[in-house]
Amino acid sequence: MSAHRKHLVLKKLKNLLLLPVWIVSIVTPAKSFRDNVVIGSRILNWLGLHIVRIVVARTIVWLRWTVLAPSVPTKLRRDFHANGFLVIGNFIPAADIDAIRAEIRTHNGETRQMLQGDTATQRFLLDHDALSEKPTLAGLVGSQRFLRPLAYAAAKLTPPLVYVQRIRNGVRDKGPDPQKNMHADTFHPTMKAWLFLEDVPAEKGPFTYVRGSQRLTWSRLKWEYKRSLIARQQPDGYSEKGSFRATKDDLAAMGLPKPEGVCVKAGTLVIANTNGFHGRGHAGSNQSRLEIWAYARPSPFNPLPGLPMRAFGTLQMAMLKAFWRKKDADAARKNSRASWHRIPPGDMTDF
Repeated sequence: MSAHRKHLVLKKLKNLLLLPVWIVSIVTPAKSFRDNVVIGSRILNWLGLHIVRIVVARTIVWLRWTVLAPSVPTKLRRDFHANGFLVIGNFIPAADIDAIRAEIRTHNGETRQMLQGDTATQRFLLDHDALSEKPTLAGLVGSQRFLRPLAYAAAKLTPPLVYVQRIRNGVRDKGPDPQKNMHADTFHPTMKAWLFLEDVPAEKGPFTYVRGSQRLTWSRLKWEYKRSLIARQQPDGYSEKGSFRATKDDLAAMGLPKPEGVCVKAGTLVIANTNGFHGRGHAGSNQSRLEIWAYARPSPFNPLPGLPMRAFGTLQMAMLKAFWRKKDADAARKNSRASWHRIPPGDMTDF
């Protein structure tokens, strides 16, 4: 048997063995058209699989939003669902910003970086160790005032993952940052939040959003349907994994406005539904921004909002750290480094 034929046989056998897993994954957050032959099936998506997942997930998330509605003010809910994002100015006072920035500079624990194009994203996870001896930061990220609007936006009571993050632009000559293209993170509503620790004018590359693009309109559904048929063949490195990119022509065809940069003052909290089209704004070389960044992507097919138990958050962080260690080990065996690789803390905290 030739090597090519042997490869095809092994591939078919693998597909057959994984088929039950791929079928079950339809009712999970799985989104990759490339790595899952069921989710990526052109025939099934021609029959409407992708659209059914979108509609069912959106219905269930709305049920969770309804349950959580009493936890946040009416105006906040209305603005969030009308625009797809919230901007809450003066969320923390200047004195707290100064204290948090000073506490961040003392960080000497695990710090990681991802390089995409000419941009570096640097983060450290705000777990128990990172928050020790940082009273202002710990008080903020553990407060209900901070967590409650994030939980509503995520439609999930389990605490989100929270990091200190620094975005550094123009750190190398490697082409454009793909995160500056307008995109939706996945097929269902998810939450990301940024509490900015410095002013973010246009030249710093502000968070950018297409206002109202999170709405499940007929035009958006038609666009999603067409994309689902060709997603496996998309060459951008992200659409085939389920994070669809939208061009200016795509946005215009859906009747959406132009992307807008959310330029803010220090102390502003921005919360977004990242099922809407968003990205980083284009920034000047060597410009950076410092922020507290939170993220939640709950299962879209679970009708229960969960429980606000810190133990769940602790478990989530432990699993994430184990994943990082595995990726480090895999990369080391290949004499390489993981996408999210460790860096000296000072490389991030030298602002």
